[in-house]
Amino acid sequence: MSRYDHQLLPPELWLSIIRLATYAQPGLDVPNFEPFLGSFDHDIKGEVDAKAVKRAVVQVCRLWRDLALSILYEDVKVGRGVQSLVEALGKTYRGEQLGRCVRRLELPYPLTGTATNTSSDLALQILQYCPELETLVRPFMSGPPDSVRYEFPTRSHPFLNLKRLEWWHYNDATRSGGINSLLDVLRHSPNLQYLVVGGEMWTSAQTGNVLELPALKTLRVRRINPLFVHKICQWRLPSLVHIVVDFPLEQNALQTIWQAFGSRLCTVEFARHVGFLLSDQITRFLRGCPQVKTFNYFLNFTSPPPIFEQRCDLQCISLHAFPCGMVTDMITEAQERFRLHLAFLSRSSFPALRRIILYGDWGDMLLNPRFVEFTQTMNSRGCLIERATGGMHSCNQSLNA
Repeated sequence: MSRYDHQLLPPELWLSIIRLATYAQPGLDVPNFEPFLGSFDHDIKGEVDAKAVKRAVVQVCRLWRDLALSILYEDVKVGRGVQSLVEALGKTYRGEQLGRCVRRLELPYPLTGTATNTSSDLALQILQYCPELETLVRPFMSGPPDSVRYEFPTRSHPFLNLKRLEWWHYNDATRSGGINSLLDVLRHSPNLQYLVVGGEMWTSAQTGNVLELPALKTLRVRRINPLFVHKICQWRLPSLVHIVVDFPLEQNALQTIWQAFGSRLCTVEFARHVGFLLSDQITRFLRGCPQVKTFNYFLNFTSPPPIFEQRCDLQCISLHAFPCGMVTDMITEAQERFRLHLAFLSRSSFPALRRIILYGDWGDMLLNPRFVEFTQTMNSRGCLIERATGGMHSCNQSLNA
C-alpha cells in the first residue's frame, strides 16, 4: 500500500487495527458475566508486550497519536512513578484531559498507606483525574501486609461510573476507611455490576445502614472466611443473578451463600481449583439452588457427584475440559471419573436440561464410546450438546447424533 493510499483509510479502521495489535487479553475485565472468564492465569508477558506496542504506535505519526493515545491510557497500573503518572493524567491533549481516558485502574495498597495524614493524597488525585473509571482493582499484596502503615484516616471518593470492582480485603487498611475500605467504596459505587472479593475479615465493626448494591449482577468469591461470607449475605443485592466460586470455602460457608441468594440465581460457576476435587460441592449447591438455570464447572477439577435425584430446573450445563496437572491418576482412574461425570449428567433429575456446552480441548474424549453413548442418550431427551467455538461464549458447533 502506498503512502497516499494508506492516508485514505478511515480513522475507524485504523483504530480497529491498533486495538487488535494492542489487546493482550480482550474482555478480561468486562462487567458482563462470561463463562469461565477469569479462571486462567494472567498473561503477564502479553500485557507487557501490548503496552510496548501502544507506546510505539503513539510515536508513529500525528494521526496514530490522536487515535491511540486514549488506548495507551485506558488501562493503568499504578507503580513507583506515581508522581509522573499524576502529572501525565492531569495534562490535556486536543482539549481533553488524559485522565478521562482511563477505564481500568490497578491501585496497589502501598500507594494508599497512611503513615502520615497526606500519604494517600497522590492516589486520591489520580482517582480525581479519572472520572470515567469503569474497573478498579485493589490487588493482593505480594509483600508482607504489615509493611504498609495505616495510622491516619483517608478520604472517600465517588465512583459514579464504576462497573467492576476487584478487591482483596486487608483489615489494617480498612481501619483507615475511605478508599481503603471495601464498604466505603461500595457505598460510593451506585452503578457497580461485577464484584470480585477475596481475603479474610476479622471484625464486623463497620456496621451502620445495610449496604445495598442495586445494579450488582455478578459476585465472584475468592478465598474468604466465614465472617466475610456472613457480611456479604447481609447485603441487599436485588439484581444478583450470577455467582462464581473460586474455592470451596471452609465451614460450610458456601451453604450460607446458597441459603441467602440461591432462590434468585440464574448462573453458578465453579472455577478452576483443585479444591473442588476434595469433596462433593455440586450436590450441596444443587440442593441450595434448585431454581438455578445454568451451571458451569471444570470437568477435571471437580469431584463427580452421585446421581442427583431431587428435581432441579437446570436448563444449561457448561463443561470445561482444561487438564488438571496436579492430578496424577492412572488412566483407569481418570476414565472412571469421566464415566461418573457422564452418569451424573445423564441420570440425574434434570427434566428442563436442553443444552450441554463444551469448552476447551476435548480431543479424544469426544471419540470415547461412553461419550458417544452419552450424546445419543441426551439427544433422545431433547438435550443438545455443542462445542464453544469462535470465543468463550459463541456456541454453534453441534455434536449431536
